[in-house]
Amino acid sequence: MLLGAARQLQAAGYTPAAAYPNTDLGNALKDVARLVKANVGLRTATLDCGDWDMHEDLGAAVAGKRFYDRLSALATALAAFAADLGPDGMRKVTLVTISEFGRRAAQNGSGGLDHGYGNAMLLLGGNIKGGKVYGPWPGLAPTQLVDGDLAVTTDYRAVLAEVLRARCGLTDASSVFPGVTTSTLGLVAA
Repeated sequence: MLLGAARQLQAAGYTPAAAYPNTDLGNALKDVARLVKANVGLRTATLDCGDWDMHEDLGAAVAGKRFYDRLSALATALAAFAADLGPDGMRKVTLVTISEFGRRAAQNGSGGLDHGYGNAMLLLGGNIKGGKVYGPWPGLAPTQLVDGDLAVTTDYRAVLAEVLRARCGLTDASSVFPGVTTSTLGLVAA
């Protein structure tokens, strides 16, 4: 049913309430916003935003450098998505960014970062209590790193379980994440 509705919406065209960047992520978020605004019953959507595997030439934190430009493109696409849905639409949505791996704390010899443990997740939308970092900061001193990596202090599955409990009514997180000790981080308002 949802695919049929998506085809009808695509044929009808869509004029967003915000200017999305003409990127794969910008176009995908625009499609999700269209489905949310059409109220066709969309429950979840998963989008891929690649090209973050920067083993070399990461670049300084200035415009025109690889990592800076990727972060800027991500921020622009997320801002357009939020603006397109508006406050009422964003109350219906919880957006979570996650990566399958973290990065090392120090650059390698090629000016990039190899795979590591610690990582960050970004959340946006309905009932998210934003504006702060959740979870303990492990520190970057050599004695605080784990084999040169940022220590993991929060299981990403605990974050997802909290979102699923607060936003989708999941009562038993172990049915989705067996064996994971879930806790309430307090990042989603009831």
